[in-house]
Amino acid sequence: RVLFRSQTSTVLVSILQMLKQQAIYLRRQHGWMIAVAETLREKPELKERLEQQPFYDQGPRPDEKITETMIQRIDALIQELSH
Repeated sequence: RVLFRSQTSTVLVSILQMLKQQAIYLRRQHGWMIAVAETLREKPELKERLEQQPFYDQGPRPDEKITETMIQRIDALIQELSH
């Protein structure tokens, strides 16, 4: 029973580490998209096209805070499962 619990914890830690890697990757991608959008806004002809795109500025979202909180919670779960 203890061995099963240990194996389960090991698997969960591995899954959480993969999830954390994806969250970090998504945070970098989000930053890249912001940089591209800001660069496009500097060109008047592209700014208008960008703003007409249906996915442009779908409202305020605290993405960075959400991602950072998720990474911190993942780290906490990994710590808890590792002990």
